[in-house]
Amino acid sequence: MAVAGLSSLLTEVEAAVGASRPDAVDASVKAFRANAPPLEVIRAAARGVATHYDRASRAAPRSLAILGAAANLISVMQPRFHALPVLQVVSYVASEKKASTPAKPPLVVSGEVTHLGRSFLFAVRAGDVVEAESIFLGMVDEGWERKMAGDLLFRAALEDMGEGGRKLFLAVKSWQLARSLGFKEARTILRPVVDYLVNGPRDRTAYESILRVLGKEWVDLDALASGGRPLDDEGRAKVLAVTSVASESACIEAILALLREGYAATSIAEGLAVDAARRIVASPGYDAEAARRLLFAHASRFVLAFSRTNERLYALFQAGLRLRSPEPSAPLAPPASAASEGEELCHLAGEFDARKPREAAARVRAYVARGYSTSRMLDVLANYACRDAARANDGFNVLLADACTAEFLAVKAPAVPMALAKMIAASPKDQAAYESWAPLFSP
Repeated sequence: MAVAGLSSLLTEVEAAVGASRPDAVDASVKAFRANAPPLEVIRAAARGVATHYDRASRAAPRSLAILGAAANLISVMQPRFHALPVLQVVSYVASEKKASTPAKPPLVVSGEVTHLGRSFLFAVRAGDVVEAESIFLGMVDEGWERKMAGDLLFRAALEDMGEGGRKLFLAVKSWQLARSLGFKEARTILRPVVDYLVNGPRDRTAYESILRVLGKEWVDLDALASGGRPLDDEGRAKVLAVTSVASESACIEAILALLREGYAATSIAEGLAVDAARRIVASPGYDAEAARRLLFAHASRFVLAFSRTNERLYALFQAGLRLRSPEPSAPLAPPASAASEGEELCHLAGEFDARKPREAAARVRAYVARGYSTSRMLDVLANYACRDAARANDGFNVLLADACTAEFLAVKAPAVPMALAKMIAASPKDQAAYESWAPLFSP
């Protein structure tokens, strides 16, 4: 099909998503049949979501985060299945209520970067969405200023744990979406995140607790934020204890102690993500709150790797506080032995289909212990995470598949893919749409 024809199909996807019409999926299928690149379908859907974001509702722009997760998953899946995560998330984002008319173009300002950065933070704290938008969107479109724009976005989100830290997670995933799309139209895509950052529910309690402890301890953030060594066995045990302490101040002080012992902030964050995964495995049923904790830990680790400012340590403290809860205890029985890597994956698929969450988690643990292929396992996990309708599980399967893939590649801890396997097998089963798309996935 000619490029002009493909362009019209992508425009149709954007229009259908923006109008919250169910035929957005049909338009996406047509685009894929015309050999549309998956990221271009995601771009069209993202434009539809962002331009029709309902600012008056002050709702979290979760659709952008889920689109970002789908974009990240493409790289770990077989090429013939690249359309699968895209179609699932298009179905989800098209179902969300949106504004009936597109937003007017924002005002954009430019100027001295350091001054603008301070003004952005002041505007967010003051609830001035027009000022915050104009500053941030002016910076994010400029190549060398973009890094500072990201730092400022994440810093502002770390000060506000409204809705359990959702602002940071959505900021990170929307940023990743813009990055996957080459930061083209970044102003459009990131604008709803700034709006939600300013106007969404606020809670600075945890941030103020961090400031109190840091002030009392006379902490040198510059010294603690630089360098450090990876976690050893002793360090990993101490990280697991961080989230079981009795108070917020004790949690912050425990993290400070780890930093002072010379452990790297990024390594501590990796340990917290593993702890969050352990808690998902041990939790009963489809535990969305445990999933949110892991997603926040994942976003916090991204900020620690992204930023080079000493204030990035706030991400580590917030992750520890977000995960703080009683220590879980739910041992898994060993799976039945399997003869080969392929047989293990076949059994895992069967446990997903039979909705056996604990068996699926144990199967993944055994697979990792035997040293089998990481890429094959991640492909199977991502594929099954995208088979059930995203609307049936509120998009958590796609979000977790993305987060757990990134965390496992970073730390290689079996608890991480075990958590994903458990949640896939525990999720509501709804594969009608997947089965209807089967012809697209033929070899």
